[in-house]
Amino acid sequence: MVREEMRLARRFDLCTATTRAEWETLNGYGIDVATDWFPNGVDADHFAPATQAYEPDSICFVGRMDYYPNQQCMLDFCANVLPAIRASRPATRLFIVGADPSAAVKRLAALPGVTVTGSVPDVRPFLHRCALMVAPLNIARGTQNKILEGMAAGVPVVTSKVAAGGVDAQANEHFLVATTTQEYVSAVLRILEDPAQRDRLARAGRQRMLSHHSWPRSMARLDAIIDRCLQSPSTRVRSMMCQDARTAGALKN
Repeated sequence: MVREEMRLARRFDLCTATTRAEWETLNGYGIDVATDWFPNGVDADHFAPATQAYEPDSICFVGRMDYYPNQQCMLDFCANVLPAIRASRPATRLFIVGADPSAAVKRLAALPGVTVTGSVPDVRPFLHRCALMVAPLNIARGTQNKILEGMAAGVPVVTSKVAAGGVDAQANEHFLVATTTQEYVSAVLRILEDPAQRDRLARAGRQRMLSHHSWPRSMARLDAIIDRCLQSPSTRVRSMMCQDARTAGALKN
């Protein structure tokens, strides 16, 4: 795959990625091609913060549940992390929100405190009712839109290191990042047990989405990338060659 990506990249004047981490990977190939990146965006008006109070012991995961990385992380979370959280806060509830849950995911609903919703018309009510959202993915590439949407909605996020790499935000400042079971437990309890910490992360996460993942900002970066590409010498030479070929063809006809 790396060889094919390198071959394809050399065919273009400029190659882009949608995350800084993937841009760094692209640059690491050592190809003699200009590169840049522009972030995915989120509709911050649609995913606005709630006006009603949240439930202090409710947490959620949002994502299609016919997707293996989502299934795997919820099976692992319910087996290892949630029981330790409930040992400290027995009232903790987990809502797994997403279409087409597998049979294994549906069986998670038999566990204490777990609700598997299946398809819902709108995920925002579940986000708004929860104290935090978890995104403990062990397999993740690109931008995790679920994280952008949660942060835009003013819901603190606890996520894995690999999933965090697709978001232009700082760990511990805009969201919490965990790797081990104990780190997940500590991060979740840190938010559940401290309303002031929850409020700080909610505000910081929302502000970061507005400043770094709004669609106008992302499209402005894309426009600048396109302008840069159009002004590159190779693009001008290629354009002149195409024009010469069209002129020669017209004269021949």
